[in-house]
Parts: sequence; C-alpha cells; structure tokens
Amino acid sequence: MIGLSTKSNQHFTSSGGLFAFVVKCLFAIAVYGFLLSSFGSRAMEIQFASSDKLTPARISNDSVMGGISSSQIEINHSATTKADINSSGHVHFSGQVSLENNGGFASMEYQITSSIPATKQVKLTVLGDGKQYQLRFKTSELSFGEAYVANFETTKGQVTEHLFSQTDFAAQFRGRSINAPTIEFNNVNRVGFLIANKQAGAFSLQLDSIEFEEHD
Repeated sequence: MIGLSTKSNQHFTSSGGLFAFVVKCLFAIAVYGFLLSSFGSRAMEIQFASSDKLTPARISNDSVMGGISSSQIEINHSATTKADINSSGHVHFSGQVSLENNGGFASMEYQITSSIPATKQVKLTVLGDGKQYQLRFKTSELSFGEAYVANFETTKGQVTEHLFSQTDFAAQFRGRSINAPTIEFNNVNRVGFLIANKQAGAFSLQLDSIEFEEHD
C-alpha cells in the first residue's frame, strides 16, 4: 500500500511540472503574438533619401493637362534636427499648386527596385505642412494612369506616422473610382505622392521612410 501511494505521488508531481511547463509556453506564445499584433514586424523598410531600393523620382504636374502648377525634389542626406525627421536624411517634395487653366495638382513617383515580401500593413513617416496628400501605389496589373490611392493628413511642422491596411486603398484613375482587385502590397512596384483637392498655394512634404510590415 505504501509503495502504491508513493508511486502515485511521484506521478502527480511529474504531471504537475509538465502542466506548468505547458502553461508557461502558451503564455510566452500569447505575449509574442500580442507584441507582433501591437507593434508589427518589419518586413522591409525604404528610406526615401537612399537609392538602395528606389530609382530616381519622376515629377508629374498638371502641366500635362495645361495647368501651371510646379514642384521640385531635393534630397537631403544630412540630419535636420531630431524633432524634424530622422538622421538618415529625407526627400523634400515642395512647390506651388495653381488652379489656373483647370489645373490643381503636383505629384512625384518612384519605381521600387526590390521585391516586397507579403505584408498586411504599411507605415509612412513624413514631416508635413498641414495639408492633405495622397499615397499612391501602382502594380503591373493596373493600366497606365491608374493607381491605388490612400489619403493622409499632415500636421504642420511635425513628424507624423501613418498606418495603412489594404482596405485603406481605393483604385482610381484621375480621381475616379475603377474596378480593381484589393491591393496586395507584395505586388507594388511604384510608390508616389500627390497633392490636389483644390489646395492652391505653396506646399512642403518631407519624406522619411515607408515600412512594409508583416502583421496588422
């Protein structure tokens, strides 16, 4: 009887240790998943001041339609201040939007030279001027002039981070909605920015980085 009782106690102790180990593992997995879902896991980052993953930017203003808006791009490889934008440098997209001659927009665009992994979220970091801009993605499935568009608001003189999911993008052609499949970020091969919506006057957008993140 004593022998059976002792064996039973040993078995109970062993089972209890195993149970505690399993609970710890499940807790660790849950915490890891929470951190990934909360902060995201960076799959690829593009620094706009670097030519590592981008071709030189191309400007396209309303002059193609008879307008007189103007814009320019300046690459600054030195740091400004920590409060402005990060130390790796930035790209300054600026100019004047005019509504004359039925115009009213200025834009720029890069071709992405690296493959983007399958991702679910995009984070854009900029220093703005208080105006609204468009983040524009293109894929090989779209026709000329079409783009996946998401609007974002900037705060004058402040660095802001903007998170986008797939559902934030709408397929458009010259401001009109078109039928297209939901965007897949790993198919994106061009990234651009546009200011329009009758925002006449000077504009200034400093581009820091865009990150394609693996998790929402």
